[in-house]
Amino acid sequence: MYRQALNMFAAFAAAVAAFSAFGGKTVPRPVPRPALLDRMVNGPDIIGMVSWGLNTYTDKEWGYGDVDPKLLNPAKFDADQIVGAAKAGGIGGLVIVAKHHDGFCLWPTKTTDYNITKTPFWKGTGNAERGTGKDYVKEIELACRRHGVKFGIYVSPWDRHDADYASEKYVEKYHAQIKELLGGGYGEVFEMWFDGANGDDGWYGGAKEKRRIGSADEYYRFGDVFRFVRELQPGVTIFAGVNDSSDFRWPGNEQGILDSDSRATVETVGGFANRQYGNPNYRSQINKGSRDGCFFRVCEADFPLRKGWFWHARERGTTKSAAYLTKLYLSSVGNGGTMDIGLAPNKDGLLDEADVKALAGFGEMRRALFAHEVKDGGEPFNVVVMSEDISRGERVDEWEFVADGKAVLHGKSIGAKRIRLLETPSAAKTRTVKVLKGADGEVAVSFKLYLADPELVKTILDATAKSGETDTAKWMTASNKE
Repeated sequence: MYRQALNMFAAFAAAVAAFSAFGGKTVPRPVPRPALLDRMVNGPDIIGMVSWGLNTYTDKEWGYGDVDPKLLNPAKFDADQIVGAAKAGGIGGLVIVAKHHDGFCLWPTKTTDYNITKTPFWKGTGNAERGTGKDYVKEIELACRRHGVKFGIYVSPWDRHDADYASEKYVEKYHAQIKELLGGGYGEVFEMWFDGANGDDGWYGGAKEKRRIGSADEYYRFGDVFRFVRELQPGVTIFAGVNDSSDFRWPGNEQGILDSDSRATVETVGGFANRQYGNPNYRSQINKGSRDGCFFRVCEADFPLRKGWFWHARERGTTKSAAYLTKLYLSSVGNGGTMDIGLAPNKDGLLDEADVKALAGFGEMRRALFAHEVKDGGEPFNVVVMSEDISRGERVDEWEFVADGKAVLHGKSIGAKRIRLLETPSAAKTRTVKVLKGADGEVAVSFKLYLADPELVKTILDATAKSGETDTAKWMTASNKE
């Protein structure tokens, strides 16, 4: 009965999004919240997620919650090296993993003793003039401000360390942790990130057992969380894969790939419990979206720079190449979404040299794609960037890019941004975007054209996940010799 009701609600909401009660006339489509609109128009469209902590020292992705904090003792920690490398790659905002599933808090929280103050990092490299130790979250936040990079926060709802997990007492602690981080002591927060890993085996104060929580929305009271997050940080955007009121949604993979016609509009999730969406229709549209969707939730394409989110010595040599990162930029931002690259500092508290190099190359390649704007008819171009006014919703349902009367590109969605590369430059004198299908009324689309080195375009289009720098550095090497 519950599921039937959700299906009926989803169908009704989709119908309302498409038609009014007066003659089937199209009504305005879902629009982004003001903070999301500002983010999609003004950026950042490329962000990073920094994963570092006890997992870095135990060679794990998901810590169990029973690790001694004394392990956290980096020899060369340098927040400016981490943030500076991200900035060189064009990353405009960093989401810091302040607490992962192991429950260890990387700031001096008042909610648990399992935190940064119990580490050599805090005690051995403190700021004597302030009478405090070194707060990892604060160090990264300050480096972000110095480099002009926006600062965001991730606090895992699941806590495999806390003895109170799965009880109401833990939920109060969790809410308090978020409020500590967003309450002003760490400045403006541009994005708050929530994932779907919730409840299973853990240490739980020594109980060493499995604990289930049922519906994450109900247990963590995410409705309350979202409300006070937005009250504390009015300009914040929220990533949450299974909550209808979030700004960003998970695209269903951690490969950085969106459907070429991916839309921001989706139907209701219908809740999420026992690894199932309450609305069974949602799974089929998680990446592509739905033209008749009733919620405006942009895909944030998250993926790690290496194989894992945390640093592992065995993953040396798996850093994604600059060319492949650029290709993923086109498949995420270029398909109407945002890009989220996972960065993993090592045991010394630094990004590995290979990661720094790949990020720098990514920044250089992307800048080269858009370095030469084409404005005059007849001047060759091979990069097309289109966008529509999403303050009125996504109104384009089918389009063609027409050059000298011939359609050279075709698609369904445009939204905030749609980027396409031409394998062979066009020197057409007339260029326009033709909207073939769309919402009632005027549907305005703007576009810009660029001419990039054809060899660079080929390098990007040919890049694969297995491409190493030795395979994709030809264009960069030639460029660096000039």
